[in-house]
Amino acid sequence: MRHAALVPGLLLLALSFSAAWAGGPKKGGGTPATPPPAAPVDPVAALTEEDINKALEPYFAAAMKGDRDAALDALIVILDDPAQSVYHGVAYARLADSVRDLEQPYAALIAAGQAISLDPTRGASQVKPSLKIAGEVHDLAYLEGVFAKNVGLDVDAETRAELAWLAARGAYADGQLSTALGILALVGKDNPYYAKGQALKGVILNRQGKYSEAMAALLIAESLSSGDPELQDVVRLNLARTYYAAENYTRSIEYYAMVSRASPAWPDAQFERAWAHFRFNDTNGALGLLQNHVSPFYTEWYFPEAQLLRTYSLFLMCKFPEASKQIDEFQATWKPVRESLRATLGAMDEEAAFADARAYVNGEPTKLPGMVLRPYGADERLAEAIKAVAVADRELEKLNQRGTSWAKHLAPLVKARRDELVKAEGARVMASVQAKIDELGQMISDTEISRLDMLNLEKRLYEQAAAAGEMAETRKMAQRDVKIRKGYVSWPYEGEYWADEVGYYRVNAVAECPQGLTVGGGQ
Repeated sequence: MRHAALVPGLLLLALSFSAAWAGGPKKGGGTPATPPPAAPVDPVAALTEEDINKALEPYFAAAMKGDRDAALDALIVILDDPAQSVYHGVAYARLADSVRDLEQPYAALIAAGQAISLDPTRGASQVKPSLKIAGEVHDLAYLEGVFAKNVGLDVDAETRAELAWLAARGAYADGQLSTALGILALVGKDNPYYAKGQALKGVILNRQGKYSEAMAALLIAESLSSGDPELQDVVRLNLARTYYAAENYTRSIEYYAMVSRASPAWPDAQFERAWAHFRFNDTNGALGLLQNHVSPFYTEWYFPEAQLLRTYSLFLMCKFPEASKQIDEFQATWKPVRESLRATLGAMDEEAAFADARAYVNGEPTKLPGMVLRPYGADERLAEAIKAVAVADRELEKLNQRGTSWAKHLAPLVKARRDELVKAEGARVMASVQAKIDELGQMISDTEISRLDMLNLEKRLYEQAAAAGEMAETRKMAQRDVKIRKGYVSWPYEGEYWADEVGYYRVNAVAECPQGLTVGGGQ
């Protein structure tokens, strides 16, 4: 809206300049008004076909003789000459077309990206084939950056749809949220990426604190994602998070519960749902959900905060001995984990971190514990990067076996992209692990403070209760019959765990606060 508001002012300013110039000298004499400076001419856009054909004469001559390597080497002569920089875009376009036919797809993709970036007008012809190649080499992420800087490419409607979606993803990945939103406006309702576009729009608006607008976009995405269960789970999880951020905990709980158990995000959804119950002052609801995360099935998962949330819930129900026991268990479990993570991460660089994540995905031994690498098992971005690096490695072997100038020119470009992927994904893994190290340090420190708070509150509560003469009884919760769904059986938990029970626990603990001083509970 801000940009749209600027347009009339710009038009008015332009009209004022035109009127002043057309009117000639001002009344009463004086010098004529100075015309506005002419816009600089883009030397690349100003090239004529004659200019291009002349520059490419050596290429055409070798091609006419059937000497493909010589023809491609002629293009490299142009690319290596800074004085011919205006022709670099068309040279890369020719190079992309040729090496694509030589089954060097990654090299063709990089060349096409260069052609689009250096000469967007003529490079637009490379958009459609580059999309196909990027899919084949598993590196659509490369085009995200290219398209984000060249949204106005002259392509057909179908291609523009994919271009806009990738450009928006690229801008979002770079943290350019407003730019990403602007590009998403190009993804119309008839666009096959409209549902995903609305989902991304909702995530961006949530991050900007615009919760009502985020919900509207995400609800559209939900209505359009019924045929894609994986997308639907992601959308519902983000809806739950948006309602939570807006402090609408009942709706948040509703959407967390909709995330299917088959989704990789289900454990996270249950944990986050427990927080919503806790915020709603339903500590029993939180404890029931968190029973999953302390079961043997999740001992190799990273959920330290789940253990802390159990502690907070017990604390608010005045179950001080049990809460203190939970703190002891937390520290005994997570202090060694933190120290191990610090030591392992300290000996790693980005390449080693990428190799470790790749080993985890491939089911091989890792240096980092599986609990911190587990999210990457279902991470599409990492999976694509692993495949892309493998393609690049194979292609580099072929390029290095060739003795031609064009192969020597393209090999470093392919390697640079390969290394860029490795570094980016490795850095992402390292940042995630470092965040967990920092988080655990803060949590361990907080538990010591919580222990002191617990002792002080326990003492204060019972002093107040003694003064009020209310020590004899604790508040008793009303006993209600549990409604059991048809086809289900309910029985008391007696300490055992079964795989088919995970996700189906109901806690009806009695708060132990003195009567009238209860600070937690719920159904």
